[in-house]
Parts: sequence; C-alpha cells; structure tokens
Amino acid sequence: MSDLKLAFEDKFEELFGYKPWNGDEKQVRNALEIICQGKSKKDEIIAIIDTSISTNGKSGMVLTLDSVYVKDAGNSTSKFIAKYEDIESTYINEDRFLGVDITALELNTNYGTQYRISIDKISKRKLMEFLDYASSLYQEDDKLEW
Repeated sequence: MSDLKLAFEDKFEELFGYKPWNGDEKQVRNALEIICQGKSKKDEIIAIIDTSISTNGKSGMVLTLDSVYVKDAGNSTSKFIAKYEDIESTYINEDRFLGVDITALELNTNYGTQYRISIDKISKRKLMEFLDYASSLYQEDDKLEW
C-alpha cells in the first residue's frame, strides 16, 4: 500500500506542481466523515481539495488510494464516490451557457453511470490525467490476477 500511495503522491506532485498537504486534523476528520462518508481512512488520503468557505473539509473533493469522493453543492454531480477501478473513461466537456463557463470533467463508469466534476479549485485537465493514471494502475492490477 505504501508503494501505491507514493506513486499517487508523486503523480499528483508531477501534475499539479505541489505536494498535497493534509496536515490539518479538523479538515482531515471532516473530509473523512462528510465527503468520504466514513468509507476511507486517514492514511489512504492522497489529497483534499477543499471548497468549503472556512476550509474545514466539509465540502470539496478527496482523492484516496482507491477512489475519488465529491461532495459539493456547486458541482455538476453534487455527491458521489467513484472507485478508480470502475472508471471506464474520462472526458472534458467544455461548454458555456449564457456566457458562463460550465466546463466539467466527465467520469464514465463501467456500469453506465456518469459523474461530472466542475469544481473550479483544481485544473480539470490535470485531474483527468491523475484519474486516468489511477484507473490504469487498477486495470493493470486486474490483468495480472488469475
């Protein structure tokens, strides 16, 4: 697990140009309880993209070792959990409505479900690269198993 976490952290830093910092205990606790809905642990977190007003981890996105979690009222899909192994493809849907940019990163799953990430605090193209990378690691692992 530590090798996988290191690989994800390195890829995150390579793409976004900074190491994710998850040192605020209150923010981490809230992100785990509220955004991750209690389905992840502290040592599994790669990055928290906090969109809450007081940066307390109550809304935004969390990237973990096996999933992307979103809980944000301003996001296209306000609440979801997508496991990397279930992501079939990603796509940037660039769109405008009445002069407002409504670009979103679309996640298409193996089960036909589609989620949209429209959070502005993070580059959607870089996030797409990260999710494609994470998904590919899980697909490779599946192919190696007998």
